[in-house]
Amino acid sequence: MSDTTQVLTFTLGEEEYCVPIEYVAEIVGGDTVRSVPNTDPHVEGVTDLRGETTTIVDPSTLLEVDAGQLLTDGGQATERIIVFDADALGTESPVGWLVEEVRAVNEVASDALDTGSVTESPFLRGFLKDDANDNFTLWLDPHELTA
Repeated sequence: MSDTTQVLTFTLGEEEYCVPIEYVAEIVGGDTVRSVPNTDPHVEGVTDLRGETTTIVDPSTLLEVDAGQLLTDGGQATERIIVFDADALGTESPVGWLVEEVRAVNEVASDALDTGSVTESPFLRGFLKDDANDNFTLWLDPHELTA
């Protein structure tokens, strides 16, 4: 019997992605995101979550995914923010990703991750194939997509 792991699935544009659930601290609605000057293009800004300054990243920028406009005028996020645990990531403070939709937490067999067909992208660990629906879920490495 193979080992299993839990992943959180979410969407950016037309694609479905996942990350191991052990990295996820929480999922929050669109809080006010304040821009920070002189940051990388993928950094949308910062927000205050329970007294902690949390950097908000738009992973679609790094992944070159057309995810549409995830922020409305005035910096109000219209979608969800996946907040990653700082200790799990090895960062000084939490990091959040803007995503369009959080789908579910799924349990997958560890051997279901296909790493042999992945490009040289540092962001991808591999992909999961859903044979029932003939779909793929791209497995992202949260360490590579942080600020």
